[in-house]
Amino acid sequence: MDLVRPGSDIRNILITGMGGSGIGANLVESLTFGRVPIPIAVSKGYNIPQFVSPHTLFIACSYSGNTEETLAAVQKGLLKRAHIICVTSGGKMLELAKEYNLFYIQLPGGSPSPRAQLGYMMTSLLYALYHTNLIGAAFIKETENAIEYLDRGEKAIQSEAELIAKKLRGKLPIIYCDERLKAMAIRFQNQINENSKQMVHVNTFPEMNHNEIVGWHFPENILQQSQVVYLYSDHDHERVEKRMEICRDIFEKRSNPIIDIVAEGASLLEQYYYLIHLTDWISYFLAKENNVDADSIDNINFLKDELLKLK
Repeated sequence: MDLVRPGSDIRNILITGMGGSGIGANLVESLTFGRVPIPIAVSKGYNIPQFVSPHTLFIACSYSGNTEETLAAVQKGLLKRAHIICVTSGGKMLELAKEYNLFYIQLPGGSPSPRAQLGYMMTSLLYALYHTNLIGAAFIKETENAIEYLDRGEKAIQSEAELIAKKLRGKLPIIYCDERLKAMAIRFQNQINENSKQMVHVNTFPEMNHNEIVGWHFPENILQQSQVVYLYSDHDHERVEKRMEICRDIFEKRSNPIIDIVAEGASLLEQYYYLIHLTDWISYFLAKENNVDADSIDNINFLKDELLKLK
């Protein structure tokens, strides 16, 4: 790490990143909700919000260091004179950090799968917030606890994941959870998309009770082939838990029995790590069920090659 505390007071935070490099931003935003005293925004694209200024902690995440959207966002952050921290393994972003004397956290390189580097990305983001006095040190011990717990329960987690994967084969997974777990549900969705090569739908309670719930009629053939998955944590709102139970009957009448996935761990961070671990394994076993290579990302590579031709 090459970090120096900001010279000016930090009034807001912007975290940028795409795909497997960017999902850590969503997870950290959710984990720190209600704990960080200033606003946190997550940006996924070429542009940045107007509020970015010298009082903005601007954290740019690109595992490869060559993500064109994130590099474009950093260039705009430079013009705004934001306090920039780059989280990367190398590439153009590390070169940019060194050229402009930006602060950076360098990750171990060599992996073709940014989505498999989530542990490094989340830890780096949490340390960046800790370094700037925006969060306390509790996450360090909680991470150590999660590692110990997951190592101890590895076989049981894999067994559960394999059983769930068999139920998701040939189905459209519909993942529902409390708003607090939305980032976790999106991570699950992304992993099934990339590893299992399968489509997924995600929504949250209570928002879906004000719109999507009415759509549970058509198309009947798709609903019959869907599989609702409930994600739970100890931090769900008590009214949301009641809503989910009331809606269970609506969903199961038109689909299949709901799969319940309950987080384990003493803290929200530990529960997130548990859910990440379990659902990553589900996506791996679902790839085997679908007889596909979990590593391959042919459509993404095709897109990048075509974009290069347009430069």
